[in-house]
Amino acid sequence: MQQFFVDQIQDLTEVVGEEVKHMHVLRLKNGEEVYLSDGKKLVKGILEDLQKTRAKFRVICEVPSSEPPYEITLFQGLPKADKLDLIVQKAVELGVAKIVPVQTSRSIVKWDDTKALNKVNRLNRIAQEAAKQSHRVILPIVEMPVSWPVFLERWFKEEGLKLVFWEEGSSNLVQAFVETPKKVAVFIGPEGGLSKDEVDKLQVLTYTLGPRILRTETAGIVALAHLMFGLEMKGENYI
Repeated sequence: MQQFFVDQIQDLTEVVGEEVKHMHVLRLKNGEEVYLSDGKKLVKGILEDLQKTRAKFRVICEVPSSEPPYEITLFQGLPKADKLDLIVQKAVELGVAKIVPVQTSRSIVKWDDTKALNKVNRLNRIAQEAAKQSHRVILPIVEMPVSWPVFLERWFKEEGLKLVFWEEGSSNLVQAFVETPKKVAVFIGPEGGLSKDEVDKLQVLTYTLGPRILRTETAGIVALAHLMFGLEMKGENYI
């Protein structure tokens, strides 16, 4: 079933803008059911009228939220090529609310302002499609890349659980999942990982993702899967 993001859900919900164009591409017909979300709740609606620039849906019922019980921010060391495409897509499917690319000492690529804006706009379109596919209530966002000093300042202001995954990490991840926090910040390094100096400056425990070295685009997926299993699903009856 298709999903669309709208400004506000009412008994009779009107949709305008880009989402209507998408409905025409999909050739939606009156009477078809879809999911609608306004960032606060997810509902099932039935299409009653589709015009060139607007559409109207009659809300049938509210759908239980599949959002995690915590807000996840993924800080991702800026990788090369198009690896962020996959990272954003899968991170959204796994429940993140925000993705922040970080320029680290081992980040190979550098984005100028124009390049960054174009890439982030594209990544946000990927995030939107992933959110629809996985029936997210909220629309996760990809922020503009930040420098290491800006990231550090923000990192120290982050509340809740902070998880830094590093190939030399030695802390017990199970102990981090004793309580479910309201917010979780996850940091993954780029190709080549994080330097020891960078890790030391984070001033938190570090964790490993296992005995094998993972690619940066794999590490985020595995870390978020651990998070979902350890906190959201509590590791009970899912083995």
